[in-house]
Amino acid sequence: MTTDQLNLKIFLCESAIDLYLENGRFTISNLIDKTELSATEIYDLFPNKKAILDFYYPSLILRYSAMFEEIDDFDSYTISEKLSNFIFTMFDMMNERREFVEDTFDESVIKAGSKSEFFIQTKQLFHRFFTTDPNIAVSAGLLLKDYFYHFLTNEFYHITKYWLKDGSEGYERSMALTDKLTVFVEEAVYNKVLDKGFDLVKHLVAQEGLAKNIPIVGDWITNFFKDEDSVNE
Repeated sequence: MTTDQLNLKIFLCESAIDLYLENGRFTISNLIDKTELSATEIYDLFPNKKAILDFYYPSLILRYSAMFEEIDDFDSYTISEKLSNFIFTMFDMMNERREFVEDTFDESVIKAGSKSEFFIQTKQLFHRFFTTDPNIAVSAGLLLKDYFYHFLTNEFYHITKYWLKDGSEGYERSMALTDKLTVFVEEAVYNKVLDKGFDLVKHLVAQEGLAKNIPIVGDWITNFFKDEDSVNE
């Protein structure tokens, strides 16, 4: 899809949303009148009328991806800063069409589940954030599997639902919740304690005599690797 095609699809989608909010529905005829595009031009981009409104949520990810590519030092952001930037930007974009989001989020996003284009694109974006971050602990690789990104995407959905119901000034409660979640995630994946633990175990294994001189832990390490040897024989 070219940039011009993407921009035209977004224009059509937002025009359709305006008609939907004005009348509770829209027709292709109304959309032609509003956008001054032909039916052929519209159907070249969308297979049917429903697909025009359905494009709204995936378009948010496409718009965000284009935005963060323009941030020169985005790669230097910590993982909590990247996640917060994404969530707050999504809130800002959805706030532009808040009434539509309130009407459609459950049906178009929550009920659509993990097979929806929006879920898949959000999950892929999170995967990119984590796999390109040089500060992630080696031991966090045990956590950063498909189920982790699935969980994180669901948590983003839950925060969005909370934001939609948030009556605090400036959505302060939603902002605070987002900050706490993203900082927690960063602490979990940046923590190097397990990395150091693995390094210690490797050193103790390499120095067998040293391992034997450490009560309990040394016995466990020695027995563990004896058991491993027995299995391998």
